Amino acid sequence: MIDECDPDDLDYLAWIAEGRAAVVPVDATLRLVAAGLVVQVGDGVAERQCAELSPAGLKHIRSSDQ
Repeated sequence: MIDECDPDDLDYLAWIAEGRAAVVPVDATLRLVAAGLVVQVGDGVAERQCAELSPAGLKHIRSSDQ
């Protein structure tokens, strides 16, 4: 999953976890969605500020905190 992402995507994943999805670049959001780490609550890229962690993304964040 995360192996397909850009190295900066881990930082972006943390930003989404902190509620700062609006500042994450669109291409990074799309990669995180494709990797199954993020889901979009809105309908489409224009709604990326409504992205949130998927269960897999939440698990990844929790495991990296330890």
